[in-house]
Amino acid sequence: MPRSDADPPRLAATLTAQQPGEKSVSQAGSAGDCGYLLIIEDGSSAVLDLPPAGLLTIGRAPEVEVCVRSLSVSRRHAQLEVGSAGVRVADLGSHNGTRRNGERLAEPQLLHPGDVLTLCDVTIVYYGPRRPAPMQAQRLDARLFQQQLEAEIDRASASLRPVALAVVRAPQLAQSGAEAIEAATRGVLRRIDGAALSGRDELWVLLPEADEEEAVEVAQRLLFSLQKLAPAVRAGWAVTTVDGFAAEALLSGARAAAECAPEGQLRAAGEAATLLRVGEQKVLLADPAMVRLYSLIDRLAPSELPVLVSGETGTGKELVAQALHERSPRRGGRLISINCAALPESLAESELFGHEKGAFTGATATKIGLLEAASGGTVFLDELGELPLGIQAKLLRVLENKRIMRVGDTRERPVDIRLVAATHRKLQEEAAQGRFRQDLYFRLSSAVLVLPPLRDRQRELPILARAFLRQACEQLDKPVMALSPAALLRLCRYGWPGNVRELRNAMQFAAATADAEVLQPWHLPEQLGTAAPSLAAEMPAAALKSLKDIAASALRLPVADKLAAVEAALVDAALKLAAGNKSQAARLLGVHRKVVERRFGKQ
Repeated sequence: MPRSDADPPRLAATLTAQQPGEKSVSQAGSAGDCGYLLIIEDGSSAVLDLPPAGLLTIGRAPEVEVCVRSLSVSRRHAQLEVGSAGVRVADLGSHNGTRRNGERLAEPQLLHPGDVLTLCDVTIVYYGPRRPAPMQAQRLDARLFQQQLEAEIDRASASLRPVALAVVRAPQLAQSGAEAIEAATRGVLRRIDGAALSGRDELWVLLPEADEEEAVEVAQRLLFSLQKLAPAVRAGWAVTTVDGFAAEALLSGARAAAECAPEGQLRAAGEAATLLRVGEQKVLLADPAMVRLYSLIDRLAPSELPVLVSGETGTGKELVAQALHERSPRRGGRLISINCAALPESLAESELFGHEKGAFTGATATKIGLLEAASGGTVFLDELGELPLGIQAKLLRVLENKRIMRVGDTRERPVDIRLVAATHRKLQEEAAQGRFRQDLYFRLSSAVLVLPPLRDRQRELPILARAFLRQACEQLDKPVMALSPAALLRLCRYGWPGNVRELRNAMQFAAATADAEVLQPWHLPEQLGTAAPSLAAEMPAAALKSLKDIAASALRLPVADKLAAVEAALVDAALKLAAGNKSQAARLLGVHRKVVERRFGKQ
């Protein structure tokens, strides 16, 4: 199963014989048949094929079988015993200890495939013996593939190592059969790779430790090898250090890239983004929800329906209003934007509907209201939920009758406007509690557009960050900075309460203050570097004691069950503290909302 020109470099290991006369590696069998180690140190990695039997010492001393460079590792730190029963690891009384899956070794333990050994800042992953199947990579179904992808990304996040994903797409590809596909790709994939057929048309390939260059190489070779089975084949790829550290973002990006690639060619996930012009601004779309939303805008724009845009602050609600106006027959008229939260309650009616001279103290002249001034065009009412109830009633009349009455006047005047309203509030709940008129909500809710927050648009986040950073550097007449994997990870883990607006500001700050070719985490605004709110600091004493009790009782469980029990308790405590709000619970835990949803679904 090895790939001769794409495998990571391999360490040479000498074998310490267990018994006199025992065969050496070359005599006893083929290296790699008994499993191997992936060793990650100082930003590089290497693969060590394990012998059929023997003792391998890991340490800093030059005479040991597995020599590492880290000064924090003891000269003779740990030892692996390879035999017919498997691979057993033991700590050799090292100063800093040896950890298996995060737990410090107190006695020798048997390793299982996928176990992670940590020797200070050296990471070693154990992969079990090669199966005698004809596959070059692990054959997985779509569900197991995504689970393994998430596990690899977790490891990559801890070490900032790359994980790549390739998607090969062709009509009726699966009809060729798994065996034919394996035969066609023999020699292309490594044994640490994973492959899954998804539906009838797609082959997903997971490439641990593969950077951009290797992802492109593998995708090209897959295209070439599968053309005999499916002539109309095309491919896409994504990698963590470029496209972010979320499994769904990588998979979505690679699939979109494969879908838009010309026949026989490949595309990167970033190339699958769509660039739209809205007025003088550019809108980058890559998230599937945002792509569908702007497609819905194209269908809604020609109509006269009022539209309600819902979303958090900074998600781009005003851009949606502008897009609706520019794609409508009203694009020749005016688009007037009104921030309802900035209207003084005493002047709101006059500003919107206008007034006659002498209508009230200070009304020294007749004034045309904003709604009347927009006749023939579109009115965008931002933060609609801030309007007083009395003004809401008059606005409803405008929607129903297309007529207004100025303050102090007795005549109604016709107006020809289309209304687009926006709010960050949940107006349905506000209406149920009497804080917003139900009849106005029903009138507006015939067409509702919901903008997802930036933290849930993980595929778009790296694309937007680079676009904003490039734009900021160009405005400052500076060379465009690259985005380091560490900085990208920081951006992906931040909650973005200010959404796209906050991201743009962060990139402008970094471009203005950093004097470097590559943007690093310390170049970002301070609030992005602070830790998430402490769950323990905000948790009630009773809930904290319950969590400690669960953690104590979990000590008697196997490692996998122990971690699951503590994780479930943490999620449960965070959900209680956040009153069931999954997004807030995720922020308390410092994780993505999908982590909470996944664990919540298992309870």
